[in-house]
Amino acid sequence: MNRLVCPFCGARELEEFLFHKTLPEAGASEYSAVYERTNRLDDSLEHWQHVHGCRAWLEVRRNPSSGDVLEIRMIGGGRN
Repeated sequence: MNRLVCPFCGARELEEFLFHKTLPEAGASEYSAVYERTNRLDDSLEHWQHVHGCRAWLEVRRNPSSGDVLEIRMIGGGRN
């Protein structure tokens, strides 16, 4: 994963973005979401921010094993 596609700015180098956190799996209990989070090898949902661009917050679904980006959407916006 060398590039992310920002909904506003298009494809940009990864250095323009800042990783914030990995989100818990859907349906996880509150306790599990905070204390027992396990990351799957094939699917990860993460928050990123385009800090050296438009500053948009993005929700990125990717395969952490291969680095392939599966989906990017702006938080509070539509799918991209």
